[in-house]
Amino acid sequence: MKKIALFLMAAFAVIACEEEFVPHVDFTPAEVTIPTAGTDDLAEPVTFDFNANAAWTASLKGEGVGEWLSISPKKGEAGDASIKFTSMANETKENRTATLEIIVEGLDPILVNVTQLQTNAIDISGESAYTLSFNGETVEIEVGHNVEYSYELTGGEWLVETKAYETDKLVFTAPAQEINAAERKATLAIYTEHDGIKGLLKSVSITQEAWSPIKWTNSLSEMGAAAGRVGVAVAGDKVYFTANGELWTVDEATGANAVKVTLPEGFVAGGVHVDDAGNLLVSGPDCQVSSDSGLPSGGQWQGQFQLYKVKADGSYELLVDYNSANFWCTEMGNFRIKGDVNSNALITAYVCVGAGYALLWEVKDGVVAAIPYMDLPEGSWDASNGVVAPAGASLTDGLFSISYGTTYDLYYFNGTDWVVAWDSPGTWMENWNCISTAEVNGTKYLALTASCHFNYDFTDLYVLDITNPAAAKKVFNVQIKQHTANESGLTYCDVYIKAEGANLAAYVIDPWMDTIDKYLFPLQVAE
Repeated sequence: MKKIALFLMAAFAVIACEEEFVPHVDFTPAEVTIPTAGTDDLAEPVTFDFNANAAWTASLKGEGVGEWLSISPKKGEAGDASIKFTSMANETKENRTATLEIIVEGLDPILVNVTQLQTNAIDISGESAYTLSFNGETVEIEVGHNVEYSYELTGGEWLVETKAYETDKLVFTAPAQEINAAERKATLAIYTEHDGIKGLLKSVSITQEAWSPIKWTNSLSEMGAAAGRVGVAVAGDKVYFTANGELWTVDEATGANAVKVTLPEGFVAGGVHVDDAGNLLVSGPDCQVSSDSGLPSGGQWQGQFQLYKVKADGSYELLVDYNSANFWCTEMGNFRIKGDVNSNALITAYVCVGAGYALLWEVKDGVVAAIPYMDLPEGSWDASNGVVAPAGASLTDGLFSISYGTTYDLYYFNGTDWVVAWDSPGTWMENWNCISTAEVNGTKYLALTASCHFNYDFTDLYVLDITNPAAAKKVFNVQIKQHTANESGLTYCDVYIKAEGANLAAYVIDPWMDTIDKYLFPLQVAE
C-alpha cells in the first residue's frame, strides 16, 4: 500500500506541474525605427530582441512591405531571440511603416510597429525671379517640406505678406504703384534650420515694375505754338489742340509732326471738339463783357462765341453764332458736343452771371436750333472754370455739370432735377474746368481735372464710371506732377479721353506749363 501511495503522489505532482505552464514573451521596446539610409551600412544592426518560453514564428505585415524590408530569422525555439531587419534606403519624402507580427502558441499575436524615416526635403516651387505689375499683383511661393525651415525678406517693406490657409504657402502682395513710381525690388531667402544652424535653400528675387503711364509729352513753344487758352481732342490718327487762338495737329501715336491748321479768316480758336461720329469742330474763345463797361447791359460784348464744323474738304461750316444779345451774362464758354452734328446731336455751353447756366442747341437731321437755357445747381464767375456737358445726343439723356463753386460736386440732370452724381473730394479753392466722356468695352467713363489755387504744383485727373449717370463711381485718380521746366505753371485746363484697346487714353493740355501730354491708363488701376 505504501508503494501505491507514493506512486499516486508522484503522478499528481507531474499533473500539477503541467497545469502550471503559462506561455509568455518579454520584450522592450514596443517600436522599431529604421534610419532613412537603410541598414546596409550600419555599424550595429536594427533588431527586435525578446524572450519567449515557447516556440515562435514571425512575419511582416503591410502593403508593399516586401519591396523594401525583410527579417531573419522567421521562427525559433523557446529562449532568447533576436530578429534582424534588413531595409533598403527610403528615398521618399514620407515615413514608411510595417508591422512585425510574432506568434506564440497560446498567446494573442504580438504586434510591433516598424517605421523607416523619410528623406528630409524642402521643395520650393516657382521661379527664381518675379516681375509684378505696377497695378498691384500677388506672388505665391509654395514650400513643400517635412522638416522645419525659415525665411527672410530683404528690401521688401513694400510687400504685404498675406497669410494663406495653407501655412506652407508664402504669399506676398504688391500694392499698386503710384503714378511715375520707380521700379522696386526685394529678395526672399528661404533657409533650412537644424540644431540652430541655418542653411540657404533658395533665393527669390521679386521686382515690381515701374509705372509711367505717360506716352509722350510735347512743349507747345518748341512746336512753334504760343501758350494760351487751349483745348484738345482726337480725330482719326491726329490730336488737335488750340493754343493762343491757333489750331494745331500732331500724330496721335507719337506726338510728332506738328502742323498748324488754317482757320476761317479772322477766326480765333478757343476750343476743339470731336463728336461721336468723328466730326471735327472748332469753337471760339471764351467771351466776356469789356472790363470798362459796368453792367453787361451797358457794355460791349468782346467777340462772338462761335462753333464751326470742319468739313471733309478742309472748309468750315458755321453751326452756332452766339453773342451778348442772346443771354444776359458776364461770360460764356466751354462748348461740349455729343452725338453726330450731321444728324442728331446736343450742343452745350456754359454761361455765368453770378451763377451758372447751360445754353443748349439741339441738332435734328443736321439742323441746329437753340432750345431754352437751363439753371445749373452751382456756378462760377469765370466761364473757363465751369462746364456743362451732354450725357448723350438728346436732352432726355441728361446733362453733367461741375464748376468752381461751393461743393465742387459733379451734378447730373435726369430730365427733371439736378442730382449729385459724385461727391467730390474738393475742398477749398478747387478748380474743375473740363468734362470728357468715352465708352470702353461697354462701360461709360467721365474724366475731370482738378487743381487748387495757391497750390499749383499738382493737377489731379479723376476718372469716373458713369454707366449709372446718377451714381457715378470713381475708378481711379492720379496726381499729375508739374513739369519741372515750368515750376510757376498753373492748372491743366483741358482733357480728352478715348478708348485705346482695353485701355483709356487721356490727352491733357496745359497752357501755363506749355505742354500737351498723352497718358495711357489700364482700366483696372486701383483707387
